[in-house]
Amino acid sequence: MKEYTYLGFVEELTPEGMAQITQRNKFSVGEKIEVMKPDGRNLEVTVRRILNEEGEEVESAPHPQQRLYVDVGVTFQPYDILRRQEETT
Repeated sequence: MKEYTYLGFVEELTPEGMAQITQRNKFSVGEKIEVMKPDGRNLEVTVRRILNEEGEEVESAPHPQQRLYVDVGVTFQPYDILRRQEETT
């Protein structure tokens, strides 16, 4: 059985194509996550880069409700949902 952890949704895009999100659960650079597109596609991607509100690179996002900028190497659209698949037994 597989479940998912909700990480946030794309609120805005930066001119560089990074997604602005308000983070809901912890995730880190190098982690595999899914981007759920409004058209129904789910893309598996790897988190390449996370910036905090001050534009500083961070390795992980441990604080819920933190505003972050995320790069995963795909083109984001507003309202894309970010989630992580969890293995359960």
